[in-house]
Amino acid sequence: MRVWLYSIWVAMVLIGCMWGMYEIGAKQIGNMNTKKAALETPVTSTQASQKLVDRDAVVEAFDWTDDKGVGLDYNEAELLQMQKDPDNYNYKKVLRRFVQSELKTEIESFQTIGSQLNPRRILVATTDGMLYEVTMKKRSNHRQMWTVEGYNMTAGYRTDVEQEQDLLPEDMYPTYRVMELAEVDLQIQAWAKPLIQNSQGHTFNTALNGKTYLLIKTSQSETDSVEIEGIRIWVEEMFVHYQTYEFGEGADRSILNNYLLIEVPEAAESGVTFYNTVTVVR
Repeated sequence: MRVWLYSIWVAMVLIGCMWGMYEIGAKQIGNMNTKKAALETPVTSTQASQKLVDRDAVVEAFDWTDDKGVGLDYNEAELLQMQKDPDNYNYKKVLRRFVQSELKTEIESFQTIGSQLNPRRILVATTDGMLYEVTMKKRSNHRQMWTVEGYNMTAGYRTDVEQEQDLLPEDMYPTYRVMELAEVDLQIQAWAKPLIQNSQGHTFNTALNGKTYLLIKTSQSETDSVEIEGIRIWVEEMFVHYQTYEFGEGADRSILNNYLLIEVPEAAESGVTFYNTVTVVR
């Protein structure tokens, strides 16, 4: 009798184990099917329309522009009245209230930019797709309360919401081509050739048919070289960053660039500014 009962107990345990393994397997298959369905689900237009933006570039753009936006002033009576509000001693609350009351929108995210904390520059992304640079100050003469000192704005960064302003220009980082002299238009060749032959360590630019042509020339030394670092456009002004190198006599001349001739398919209505960011002597 005991052997029979023991056999039944063993059988029930085995059945329980097998059922548990079945449930685990079914759950795993279900998870796999869910993941597969998620992968196969088409991306909605809202998801696809979200535009990624290099916010470091936006911060640089705020630095570049001569238009510093709107400044806010307070008289002494206003400051004394503001001291009575405990929320004015928390910069996050001051920022949120400013965005709601003055900009008529809500904060999506914000981050302090730069190394200075007072005054403090804050990059604010709002739910209506805008980017703002807000400057705040902690006033030592008014019980360390925070005030908004001013703000600046650029175009929006989202396409899934309606905006009155244009989006950040897609040509902020224009596609450019480094070209040989023989590849460009004859008119550009006539402009560039004497500059390449006679100039030393200079930068030049010209325009033709809606395109901008850049020439960066090293010295007459055959062991000097120049490299392009990057090109950006902000408010119709073109910013060109490049690096120069001075090599020794044993350098491989086949990899050196005595000059760079660059074609940018954008106009620079407000001019071109060159920056030699790095000079290396080897």
